[in-house]
Amino acid sequence: MRLEALDIPASVTNREHTTVAAELMALAHQRIDAYLNSSEPTIHNFVPCDFELVDQTLGWLTQNHLLTGPNFCELGSGFGVTTLLASLHGMNAVGIEREPTLVTQANTLAVHFFPDSPFYCGSFIPRGIDDILELASEVEHVSTEEDDIYEEIGIASEEFDLFFAFPWPGEAHFFESVFQSIASNGACLLTYEGREGMKLVRKLDS
Repeated sequence: MRLEALDIPASVTNREHTTVAAELMALAHQRIDAYLNSSEPTIHNFVPCDFELVDQTLGWLTQNHLLTGPNFCELGSGFGVTTLLASLHGMNAVGIEREPTLVTQANTLAVHFFPDSPFYCGSFIPRGIDDILELASEVEHVSTEEDDIYEEIGIASEEFDLFFAFPWPGEAHFFESVFQSIASNGACLLTYEGREGMKLVRKLDS
């Protein structure tokens, strides 16, 4: 079992955003700014990613038929923007987020675009992952509590074709390890890694 790195061309940044995607991202930025500037307590670990780059990369992925199927799962979905963008690109998208406040924000945003887009409150780590305690020692910003969330979703982790995550610096290995444990052969993991941009890997059993 190994991860194969897939190159994302630099030209992906030249891709145009659809009108709906642009409207979604503009509204999301407004909502996120209001949330971060609110007098109400905010989630310490919440940081938005580059939604524009994510949208362009998702468009490139789907247009070039690089995925084994349409099922998409966002690991730590925050305001749900990436999940909604995946829906715009024709994917069967769900988001998993452990913070109830952020799940509420995601559902509120979804009403304007995909009212039926499901967001689930819980941990994206299923029970029974080997060495989860050892992996947990490597991260500070991710809850490593195990959950039965995939049963609630009704889609097993092995049935997702693309996972997305925005790891904190130094914590990408954790997401890759979890991905290797829960994904099926041929599934992909897309991560946004700040200044390093987007990274795409595919799981191969041989």
